[in-house]
Amino acid sequence: MIAALARLLIALLGVTALAGCAPSSAQSPSLAASPIAGPTAVSPRPGSFVLVGRVVTMDEPLFAEALFIDDGTVTAIGTRDEVLALAGDQAPVVDIGQNVAYPGFIDAHAHWIGDREYYDIASAEDAMDAAVSRGWTSISEQWVNPERLVELESLAATDALRLRVDAYLALNFGNEFFGDWYDSREPGPVDDYLRVRGLKIHLDDGGGNQVLWEPADLSATIGRAHEAGWQVSVHAMSAAAQEVVLDAFEAAIGPTGPNPLHHRIEHATQVSDAQLARLVAMDIATVIHLDGAADWLLYDEFLAEVDRDDASEGIGWIARWRDFVDAGLHVASASDAPWTFSESGLTDDMGRPVDQIAAGMDGRTREGPGTSPWLRDQMLTAAQGLRAVTLDAAWALGDEARRGHLAPGTLGDVTILSGDVTTATPDEIRAMTVIATIVDGIPAYCAESAICSRLED
Repeated sequence: MIAALARLLIALLGVTALAGCAPSSAQSPSLAASPIAGPTAVSPRPGSFVLVGRVVTMDEPLFAEALFIDDGTVTAIGTRDEVLALAGDQAPVVDIGQNVAYPGFIDAHAHWIGDREYYDIASAEDAMDAAVSRGWTSISEQWVNPERLVELESLAATDALRLRVDAYLALNFGNEFFGDWYDSREPGPVDDYLRVRGLKIHLDDGGGNQVLWEPADLSATIGRAHEAGWQVSVHAMSAAAQEVVLDAFEAAIGPTGPNPLHHRIEHATQVSDAQLARLVAMDIATVIHLDGAADWLLYDEFLAEVDRDDASEGIGWIARWRDFVDAGLHVASASDAPWTFSESGLTDDMGRPVDQIAAGMDGRTREGPGTSPWLRDQMLTAAQGLRAVTLDAAWALGDEARRGHLAPGTLGDVTILSGDVTTATPDEIRAMTVIATIVDGIPAYCAESAICSRLED
């Protein structure tokens, strides 16, 4: 099967080129491409290939002309001539033409597999198909109970996972608390595709209007998890919830960190100035939802105490995307699939990385034609949105050394789009299609079926 999939990758010969974004929140480096040093020539193994075209590395330098993936790992990246020389004559060469390649996109907070019934997906395989066809090479399953964990481990044991999955074990849902059921195991990889990464706490309800944990209980729970080496992911919508979780994180790691386990806050919908300063001081990751989250705030049940028509602090504290980025936080944007989908269910224009980037630039919602007033000064650039689904998403998963950028030694995860995100308008970005989704050097999705079929002959 792997050999057949490897032949599919060669099919991308008729496909396209790449573009990019800065590797840090500081000043972007020069965009002039220069070679990234790689090892001496190697004998390619099954699944190895050279990708030639415009590559966005999200590393130094920002752009490259070619990429060599060998046995699922990036082995060399740089100029076309240099990489071809290092790869040798046996490696298939994939010229992507005018398309653009990026590090594999990472959905850092979603429920593609676990909550598939909510968007009428029948099987885990179909859920993974939906994710990879949208360009995601990694998904984080953010609420995994024992039953869901058994399913994920079974998929891993049968080599049925088609993309990387990071599982977060649920400690509660609403007022139902499950205890420290994780303490019989340690966090870490199950195999190359599945990691049991962290723990998930629902601190407030879906609308951010009720805090579900007693502060002392939350601090004790996070403290035990931290001591045992578990990353903690906390659902916190309201400013009231932010205060409680920041106190708990501070008790575990101190007011200025460090935060070696990359503890994180999910949604962070309403954050005060003082709370933002504490997030920065402790280096807490924030995971937001650039596409779909603004729709939540159009409904009365969300953050009911906020008057959306006034200019008070309450409304000024909502959806502080640009404030987070400018403050230097690691800001990941994720789909939260299926909970950001409309009532019509999953359609082709939902749950995509390009939707996250585009919505961060114009704040447009599906329920309203214009940018909501509370978002007008919180727009991001394309480069910042791209970082939120690559580098910072990888940091939120504690795997920034291997994912979110392309450099020798990183995982061979690549998403190829039909256009250049960095030079496009939001609507042009939304119109881009996924040419291929490559996970571990193997195509998990290929849109050019005619080309792929010919290359199997």
